[in-house]
Amino acid sequence: MAVLTRDEILKLVKSGVLSIEPFTEDVVRENGLDLRVGTEYAIYAFDGQVIDPCELESARHLFSIVEAKDGRIVIPPRSFALLTTMEYVKFPRDVVGFCNLRSTLARYGLSVPPTIIDAGFEGNVTIEVINNSGNYMVLRPGMRFLHVVLVKAIGEAKYLGRYLGQRGVTPPKGMKGEC
Repeated sequence: MAVLTRDEILKLVKSGVLSIEPFTEDVVRENGLDLRVGTEYAIYAFDGQVIDPCELESARHLFSIVEAKDGRIVIPPRSFALLTTMEYVKFPRDVVGFCNLRSTLARYGLSVPPTIIDAGFEGNVTIEVINNSGNYMVLRPGMRFLHVVLVKAIGEAKYLGRYLGQRGVTPPKGMKGEC
């Protein structure tokens, strides 16, 4: 595997092999993409519940999907929100994305769990942003937040999972039948 640099990423975009909509050249960085916060997010609708993913067909009812009020997404202390990217991406069958939070935001106490965008995936990217701090943290739609390092895979694959083509923030699937 090889990490793709800005020039290589721009070649993929210009050739139409990698699609990013809406596209602005400033999302292409030295060694990856900086995707922007979308306008909606999801938070747990309930607290103190016992949640067993193995018993759920879907977890959608556990989350409230919210539009950013006043252009702000507020993540409470020691909590998390599911955010979506503004961009709808379509990855080639031989490119994988490794997701990280921009380091500037990490320095405020935010983090994201290890997340991979599979080869051949397309859709808005939904990602968990964790507020590890004791403060309420504000993110704004349109701000660059998710750094995605692109790597060239050996061989090709096509993502065929349930999140293919997702639009907006997407709560987790249930895992009934997998456990």
